[in-house]
Amino acid sequence: MLSLGTVVGLAFIVGVHTVIASILVRFFRLRLDTRGGMVVFSLVLVPVALAVSLLFLGQLPIFGGVDRQTVMLVAILLPLLLGFAIDLFWMPTPEEVEAARR
Repeated sequence: MLSLGTVVGLAFIVGVHTVIASILVRFFRLRLDTRGGMVVFSLVLVPVALAVSLLFLGQLPIFGGVDRQTVMLVAILLPLLLGFAIDLFWMPTPEEVEAARR
């Protein structure tokens, strides 16, 4: 049985990771001119950034009754999918954004 601290801690990590994933996906979408480049960079670099973040946040003593595969699935895959959804469905397209390009 999971404790309340484990559920709250995992929800906190998922929230932080969703913010990180949506910011990184948005950055790649605005800065890269190719459609495939944004997808490749997002699918490769965002999980790496989330895994590094999980190494630091995973040191918190909140994962008492949860196995590692579940934590990796919930803390990396779910925020990655939510980050894509936030950027693709709720943010304006790159053509609508005036970015200061040098």
